[in-house]
Amino acid sequence: LRERMDLVRLRDDLTLEFVALLNATGRPEDAVGILDGRRFQPWEGGEGIALGAFTRTHLVLTERAVLNGDQDAARHHLERVLHPPENLGEARHLLANASDLWLIVGDALAALGEPEAARSWWTRAADFRGDFQEMSVRTVSEMSYFQAIALQRLGRGEEARQKHLDIRAYAEELARTEAKIDYFATSLPTMLLFDDDLQIRQENTARFLLAQSMVGLGQGDEAMPLLDEVLRVDPNHALASDLRAKQRSFLAA
Repeated sequence: LRERMDLVRLRDDLTLEFVALLNATGRPEDAVGILDGRRFQPWEGGEGIALGAFTRTHLVLTERAVLNGDQDAARHHLERVLHPPENLGEARHLLANASDLWLIVGDALAALGEPEAARSWWTRAADFRGDFQEMSVRTVSEMSYFQAIALQRLGRGEEARQKHLDIRAYAEELARTEAKIDYFATSLPTMLLFDDDLQIRQENTARFLLAQSMVGLGQGDEAMPLLDEVLRVDPNHALASDLRAKQRSFLAA
């Protein structure tokens, strides 16, 4: 893509693919300029992609700033991620579960010495119900794991364990279910630059959810092969990449 940036700049979808690759290769600071310098136009099937790329970029930079002890930078990126700019062309859906965002905001505020503010964000993550994905509300999604972690932060361990068990049960059921397109949905918000096998994608989602539940239940070593397979099928799976990196650090400690 870098060799044909003249073509990438012509399209929002290619630009966001390039941003995703920058984030996946540990270069979020390069992604910031691209996201800030372009006015995105929402397109059918691409809902949430620009906002998601912006959110991931600044969450990574927030965590990096906290680790480096740079409070000013951490607060700057927190402010940006909580108030995304208009040039993205979209805002967060009111029913969308952003527990990954709220959890990290809480963690960052705790590290910055603001425990009460941190608890407020953890509570928001823990108590949110459902998730709006692919034009429908789901009771379990990839965000449920972050809700469980927020519950742990709040000292609600039994609720957290039950949440992880619910994720596992849902993942096992999803793996047995035939994938079908809901043609009554107004949109299919997956960027289809390339052919996408719906069954493979659903199986990979089930695999990732199962890995999340294993990590949450203290079976991180067993989750690693699943995360490896998720990333083999979808090398650009941001949540799987993040979880695998954190588990590797944890297991190596």
